[in-house]
Amino acid sequence: MSKLVKAFAPASVAILGASDNPHKAGGRPIAFLKRYGFAGRIYPVNPARAQVQGLRAYAALAALPEVPELVIVAVGGAAGLAMVEACAAAGVPVVVVVASGFAESGSEGRILQQRMVAACRAAGTRLVGPNCQGLANFANGTIANFATIFHEQPGRDGPLAIVGQSGAATQSVYTLAHSRGIFSRYVHATGNEADVTAVELLREIVEDEDIRAAILYLESIADPELLAEAAARASERGVPVIAIKGGRSASGQRAASSHTGAMATEDRIVDAFFAKHDIIRAVDPYEAVSVAALCVGAHMPRGRNLVAMSSSGASCVMAADTADELDLPLLTLDGEAARSLEEVLPGFSSAANPVDLTGAMLTDRNLFPGALDALARANSLHLLMFSLPVAGAGYDVDGYAKALAAFAAGNDVTVAVAAHQASVRESFDGHGLVTYEREREALQALNVVANYALRRQRNRRAPQAGGPRATPPAPAAPPESTGPAMLDEARSLGLLGSAGLQTVRFALCRTPDEAVAAWRNIGASVVLKGCSPDILHKSEHDLVALDLSEESQVREQAERLEAGVRRLGARYSGVLVASMLRGGHELALGARVDPVFGPVVLVGDGGVYLEALQDFRLLVPPFGEWEVADALARLRIAPILAGLRGEPPADTEAFCRMAVNLGNAILEWRERVASIDINPVKVFAEGQGAVAVDAVVELARP
Repeated sequence: MSKLVKAFAPASVAILGASDNPHKAGGRPIAFLKRYGFAGRIYPVNPARAQVQGLRAYAALAALPEVPELVIVAVGGAAGLAMVEACAAAGVPVVVVVASGFAESGSEGRILQQRMVAACRAAGTRLVGPNCQGLANFANGTIANFATIFHEQPGRDGPLAIVGQSGAATQSVYTLAHSRGIFSRYVHATGNEADVTAVELLREIVEDEDIRAAILYLESIADPELLAEAAARASERGVPVIAIKGGRSASGQRAASSHTGAMATEDRIVDAFFAKHDIIRAVDPYEAVSVAALCVGAHMPRGRNLVAMSSSGASCVMAADTADELDLPLLTLDGEAARSLEEVLPGFSSAANPVDLTGAMLTDRNLFPGALDALARANSLHLLMFSLPVAGAGYDVDGYAKALAAFAAGNDVTVAVAAHQASVRESFDGHGLVTYEREREALQALNVVANYALRRQRNRRAPQAGGPRATPPAPAAPPESTGPAMLDEARSLGLLGSAGLQTVRFALCRTPDEAVAAWRNIGASVVLKGCSPDILHKSEHDLVALDLSEESQVREQAERLEAGVRRLGARYSGVLVASMLRGGHELALGARVDPVFGPVVLVGDGGVYLEALQDFRLLVPPFGEWEVADALARLRIAPILAGLRGEPPADTEAFCRMAVNLGNAILEWRERVASIDINPVKVFAEGQGAVAVDAVVELARP
């Protein structure tokens, strides 16, 4: 059993630096433990007092009748360090240091924190903090936390877990959720994270069978493997993890020496990592709680087909606009559902989606229940957004709420309600429905949870995706590097070819005679390039010659390109002679090894405007062909790849196979290769394949 379990349900708690004042950091945890019904033993430690908040006080940790299972330290600086060292020596399982004055305060505090960690690790004691708001478990009253918000908005046990590095961020989430009537079992803030991290606590939390969603606030991700493990367990149990990633690091956006390095910034990698591991990303606490409301209060969607229904035609129009913007498909109502809907709607309305119930809702009490009965007959209905923008005298709001609650209970449909008036929302809330003030917010939340559910379904069946494929050959080992080094284009293409990527037909030639022989062997128009590991962008130095089909041209250009490379003072590898490929779409592939997240792969629009247009997606390997296809479908150029104006669709299947092979290769090469750029990849018409035309491999620093 993990020692952290003691932090969630200890039999005894001691407070070092205990205060009789319930509004001080050393007093609030005692007040909260008493207020929220902690059933264990509470030991205030304060040598200056005989009693603290009506409890017997002790002069020191050593004076306690037992070794407490959890200790809260409310004293900072050197005195706080001494208390933690005493806890470690006594064998305390978990210490929560809510006091500040450590690494966050400068070099002296950092030394104190390092000594604190060393003492705990030597004794096997787990340390939460320092400089943290602490831990709270409202299921059993273990409130080792000094947050003032628990006074203003009293805690209640509920299906939500909140955990993060920042006390202010976790309390913001708690406040917003509490205001919506969403109650939290766990509210944990880890502060400096000298030892225990928010992700470690999340890993423990997702084992709790009563938790239906977790909101995680992170400023950094030091251990992506543990986060992946926690997310995998959460996904296995069907617990959505909603992450707010703060501290978008400028260091993660440093320009790297390759295109992929420049664009695969830390934040984009976080997005790819979250998608890979079924983690929902929210931009702020408000959005996180908005999504969590559906996660804890409604069915998880089976798909993305939407029906929007309202008493207002204007709301219907705006809902249609938002659905289109979010790419949420509006379900076409037909068959029995359409016939039933036409029977209950007024004659001047129609059974179209969005469904306009019109002002007839005011006079016809059977209209809304009848419309819901009709929708219950709709095939493949997954999402329902009902908007009641205005309601007053004559509107049977409570009746609408009862009917919609019965519909939600009897149908596998995820339901969200939008109403501007608080009193209207309260009626629907009272019947267990999820409400929003704005239609747009309701639709955005539906879209997020539907995408999460679909991605989770796909990820869980990913090993079977795409059917069997021939295993590519084991890639050749890249050469070892004695320092930062690029492979020239010929060596880069050769290395990628060994990994199963289709490359352009080429030959590296040291003399004009060899270039002519290669041209004859290729047997068609060729491209010549001056080849050097020191020159990445050959076209910028006029080191590319296109569409050569005569011997004299090949000989002349081979001589010119060699002279051009030598004039620049670069190492000369030779002249690369390659087939001149015509037609096809230009895409790009790339890979890099991130120092935190490891290998990532880029797929996107290619050509000379790659960096300018930024039309790409990142994937975390290993991945399947369906994941690459899904990434391509999200590019702005996706409609072009599908075929326009009589053009055939592109052979994206061939490109997807290349991307999968590249992902497998970068996993294999992660110790020796820093980045790979393949631009362009020529993707021809469906069935005609995809070919890597140009490539650069950067070796890792030793």
